[in-house]
Amino acid sequence: MIKAIVFDVDDTLYDKQQPFEKAFKQTFPFDLSTDEMDNVFSNYTRQEQLAIAKSNSDSEFKLSTAEINYHCLHHTFKEFNLPGITQSLANDFLAAFNNFSNGIQLFDGLTTVFNTLVTKFKLGIITNGSNETQLAKIMKLKLHHWFDREQIITSEDAQAKKPDPMIFTLMNRKFNLHGNEMMYVGSSYFDDIIPAKKAGWQTVWYNNHHSQISDPNIIPDQTVKNPEELRDLLLDLAAQVD
Repeated sequence: MIKAIVFDVDDTLYDKQQPFEKAFKQTFPFDLSTDEMDNVFSNYTRQEQLAIAKSNSDSEFKLSTAEINYHCLHHTFKEFNLPGITQSLANDFLAAFNNFSNGIQLFDGLTTVFNTLVTKFKLGIITNGSNETQLAKIMKLKLHHWFDREQIITSEDAQAKKPDPMIFTLMNRKFNLHGNEMMYVGSSYFDDIIPAKKAGWQTVWYNNHHSQISDPNIIPDQTVKNPEELRDLLLDLAAQVD
């Protein structure tokens, strides 16, 4: 029986596409349709998840944020035959993306979801990144209304990064629960689903970028593709608890 639901933060609880699109339109002189921009954003994000997972898991392949950004833009420009990517423009885009990301907000409906879940489950957050950066995002998203600091583990806290399953084991001990009593909700197959499954947790994959499962032996327990599906799934889980 699930007794705790733990969440990733980045690209799982808030919309990264809005600040991405604003930064992209400000930096690059393309007139893209809505569908084209959706495809550009999804491709960039899939490449970002792959690059971050590789950087986190391979000590000989460490990439900076700027290097990951350039790789993702370069791949995306090549994929959609967009001309003119340079390191300078990539840096301009990253600065604009970070600036527009200061206005992040929870996906619609998640306030109601958390108000319901907090009465039925223990809630937690596991997120890669520094305390300064990730706790600032948590405050901007007003997640402190449902998640105390003791319910949050950053990679700085753990001295380990996803996809290291150890960070999930730390949450088990923090909540005094077994892996089969835990559920993790995350957007990265590599950094979220694989290590959570290795730790014995149930998983919900927020796969809004239509990424592929690369290991047929590791399958998420549930997959949702948009905020509405995520909201409905979580409310259904809560409804099953007396």
